[in-house]
Amino acid sequence: MKVNPIKRILTPTDFSKNGNLAVKQAASMASKHKAELYILHAVEIPVSAFNVYSYDMVQEDISGITKTAQNKLNEIVTQINKEFSIAVKAICSTGNPAQAIRAAVTNKKIDVVVMGTHGAHGFNEHFAGSNAQKTVSLCSCPVITFQLNAKRTGFNNIVLPIDDCFESRQKVDFTIALAKKYNSKMHILGVTDQSLESEIEKFKVKLVSVEKAAKKAGVNFITKILRTNNFGLETLRYARKVKADLISVLTDHESKYDGKFLGLFAQKIVNHSKTPVLSIHPVELGVYDPVSLAGSNSN
Repeated sequence: MKVNPIKRILTPTDFSKNGNLAVKQAASMASKHKAELYILHAVEIPVSAFNVYSYDMVQEDISGITKTAQNKLNEIVTQINKEFSIAVKAICSTGNPAQAIRAAVTNKKIDVVVMGTHGAHGFNEHFAGSNAQKTVSLCSCPVITFQLNAKRTGFNNIVLPIDDCFESRQKVDFTIALAKKYNSKMHILGVTDQSLESEIEKFKVKLVSVEKAAKKAGVNFITKILRTNNFGLETLRYARKVKADLISVLTDHESKYDGKFLGLFAQKIVNHSKTPVLSIHPVELGVYDPVSLAGSNSN
């Protein structure tokens, strides 16, 4: 099935090293796809500030911070435009970063979000999570997350995990389209806890359909099946083994599939994977719609 081209990319930045890295990654992708790039910064003021200071004082403080942030964004826009010769626009907003990103995705009809992640640990991971994790959960379009070690741009080796779930097939077309654009080698990784040969043979049929889609698109690929009860850990191990620079996962699965692979795994991998992660939302009720998977919007 056809996946619409990427026309608009959004990258949020907090002006940190991770944020700056994500901007460069997003700019490179925008150049590759001849897409527009939006760079967003959200000024977040703690609610406690309104309990200590008057509303007017807080608003005055926000105004000053926002002006400084806007100036920093303008500097980045000028630099990126000069370096990559692409259309770049700045968005400076106030409020929760993940909510600001979600609003921008809707208002600007964004196709892909590219962002850095600092990761999350302990209580924060289980209760609140990182802004990257929140963004992945809130945004309807695909989200690509990077940690600081992912300094090279582009994708040479993409790992595409496929499990026994029906929804697992939904990320295939978008991932194949990305692999074709970057001339990547795609690693189709079948992960299953089935032990009966009859069930394994049924599972192989599913993998064959993915292989056919890759062949039709002219994408170079290799297929491997892993029998394991720990899908997430084995996927990460395999990604390291093949020196992958992208892992494609689905989100919002765990309530249906007990967090066995996607959902809980997606949460963990977004926060901790040193390999960049492409997160895609599954379509509700098992209806397969590649346009919504791509996050694309017609003009």
